Amino acid sequence: MGRFLVIGLLILPTSGLFGQRKIDLICGEWIQFGFKPNKDKAIRILTEDCSKKKCEFNRNGNYSEDMFCLKELGKWTFNSDSTKLGFKTTEFMGQKLTDNSAIKSFTTIIIRLTADTLIYGHEGYYGNERVYGHDDWYFVKRKK
Repeated sequence: MGRFLVIGLLILPTSGLFGQRKIDLICGEWIQFGFKPNKDKAIRILTEDCSKKKCEFNRNGNYSEDMFCLKELGKWTFNSDSTKLGFKTTEFMGQKLTDNSAIKSFTTIIIRLTADTLIYGHEGYYGNERVYGHDDWYFVKRKK
């Protein structure tokens, strides 16, 4: 039994299953249900539909977002170890943006990613002391 476990563990990393796992989990439509500002201890639940961010991650790297009736299209990608996300806006409210540069900044840290839950934090430095932290956003996956 132990021999099969060792063989399985040796085969899995080379099969690409680990690399596919996060992309399989993140792709789809997400609806925000809450947020927690950096210094807060409790999640603030969103009740007004317009204030809930709705976003979709596509396998081809395309991304769409709608929040407060503002629509944005763009590109998304993981950083090298798939612990952070990078975004680049390509269109805002129907207006195409002409910046063709690559995604360079990865300031959205993935806190939790499961089949139905996404929690990510927007990293930043807060206050006069410039203390590192993040504002956390909570999402559930839209069922199809």
